[in-house]
Amino acid sequence: MTTSISESELLSRLLPLKGTFNVRDVGGYRTTDGRQVKWKTLLRGDALHGLDDEGRVHLASYGLQSSIDLREDDERAAAPDRFDGEVRSISVPLFSLGASTLMGETLDRTNLTTLEDVYRLLVHTRGEALVAAIRELADPANVPAIVHCSAGKDRTGVVIALVLAVLGVPDDVIAADFAATSLFLNEDFRLALLTRSEALRRDSTVVERMLSCEPDLILGILAEIRIEYGDIAVYLVQHGLELEELRSLRTVLLSHPGAVGVPADHRTIEGSTDE
Repeated sequence: MTTSISESELLSRLLPLKGTFNVRDVGGYRTTDGRQVKWKTLLRGDALHGLDDEGRVHLASYGLQSSIDLREDDERAAAPDRFDGEVRSISVPLFSLGASTLMGETLDRTNLTTLEDVYRLLVHTRGEALVAAIRELADPANVPAIVHCSAGKDRTGVVIALVLAVLGVPDDVIAADFAATSLFLNEDFRLALLTRSEALRRDSTVVERMLSCEPDLILGILAEIRIEYGDIAVYLVQHGLELEELRSLRTVLLSHPGAVGVPADHRTIEGSTDE
């Protein structure tokens, strides 16, 4: 696919923090109404247990206030963040938050064998958990923030894509940001991820198959949400995000906030900018 974001610009967003592979700034993206996502306000990343003191100092220079951790309890126990209290740790385990069962059976994420399965499960059954993560970004006290999981690719990718969409960032830019992880999936990254997966007794062949980050994956999920809900803002509100939180999210993360929009029809909510 074509995109207005060059590979060199995507590469420049990486924060070269020792012990991490995929920590980058989501700032600077333009919205369809001429605004811009604020720099040094929203970061996305992989696991942070390998941060050294230099990396922590670098993040401290951002004024980092919170780490929104999308991983499950076993993942956090195996590879805990290394902030030692100077950054607020907010746990939002996407697969288990608020629901111990699904369709009468305990939800076992290890049974998911394709990325399409993972993404569809997240958006179609874990909407409240996705909103719980996004809600934290609407609180000014929590930013600058980093949203992260184990690889910074799938759970983080879905949350960041929803945030960018509801802010009004065009789909081609969202897809480019999502696919940029492929620029950082080097051999060290792959081996580290496989090592963590083996420690958690996960099938390494399945993990290998799920290292893809093709832009069509995230574009397909955004399209599915729009078909069912009309736009991303409606989806978030119907899964618990308050209108005031939606407005705050845009105020917190966007420069030069404009006036709140007017509903176009019954499928649109106040302030929606998603197209």
